[in-house]
Amino acid sequence: MSVSKIVNYALYLYVLLYAFIYFIYALYINAVHASTSLMSISAMFLPFILLLFFQWISWKYTNKHNKRKIKIRFIGISSLGFALLVFCVVLLGVNESRFTTERWLNDVEGRVYLVDDLINEHELIGKTKVEVITLLGSPTATEYFKEKDNVVYYLGAERGIIRIDSEWLVIWFDGSDKAMKYELRTD
Repeated sequence: MSVSKIVNYALYLYVLLYAFIYFIYALYINAVHASTSLMSISAMFLPFILLLFFQWISWKYTNKHNKRKIKIRFIGISSLGFALLVFCVVLLGVNESRFTTERWLNDVEGRVYLVDDLINEHELIGKTKVEVITLLGSPTATEYFKEKDNVVYYLGAERGIIRIDSEWLVIWFDGSDKAMKYELRTD
């Protein structure tokens, strides 16, 4: 068997693996509600770069009279590969969860995806109880984690692939009704 046939078979095998990788990426993005980050974007681009590399190797080991056929194959495989890459990047963008009071109030089960942005963008420590309730609405009526000096907000099912427990935001207040600490808890 010639080197060019071996390289072509390796390329076709990688194309199948590539499609499978992006299928798994799409499932994972939906299961854990992943959003854009440097790591997620890097993970999306690495298989595509390898796809281009394998095609370049295939082109190097092809006879001169087959170059036109290889060029058409390169365009087809690259287009399909790029479409899968764009699809997964769009899925990441759709999962982008920016906190707004309106979204917090209207999507009780989706709060689990908003809470990180809430914590990063809004300084809860030092806010009065009235300010917290204005920002987050009425606390959840529950006995979970409830103490006399705190408020508890239900966030939804815990993040991750296996979603057994629920996540909660617990905020404690000092004697002057100012938030002194908060925790994310799982029941």
